[in-house]
Amino acid sequence: MKERSATISVSKEKADELEGLLASFCAQSHTVWALLLSSTGHLIIQKGFLYSFDVITISALACGIFNSTMELARIIGEKKFNEFLQEGKTISLYYINVSDDYILVSMFDDRTIPGVVKVASEDFSRSALKVLQ
Repeated sequence: MKERSATISVSKEKADELEGLLASFCAQSHTVWALLLSSTGHLIIQKGFLYSFDVITISALACGIFNSTMELARIIGEKKFNEFLQEGKTISLYYINVSDDYILVSMFDDRTIPGVVKVASEDFSRSALKVLQ
């Protein structure tokens, strides 16, 4: 696996801009919540109905799932899996690699079409990457 040791910091101005982008993403995709994480599992920004969840634990677990999936891709000969879906009966999670340093994880329910989340996630990633550079 790729080693990550650089510290990631986001200015207040960039955080505010990312929060606006994430709010638009959640509205467009009809997600219950969304998290922008560092690839090491640190929560950068969050949006949505999160008060009943342990967000820090979810961030760490989601990052672990994402990174183990990237390692699986490497083992089977793929460079990486940029996006993937964990689909449940009523709740699903969608992951997208925003960049080598950031991951977007969103949760949505059975009223939302996964394809809508996919397209909105890709749009968010492009916009967020411009802010983060």
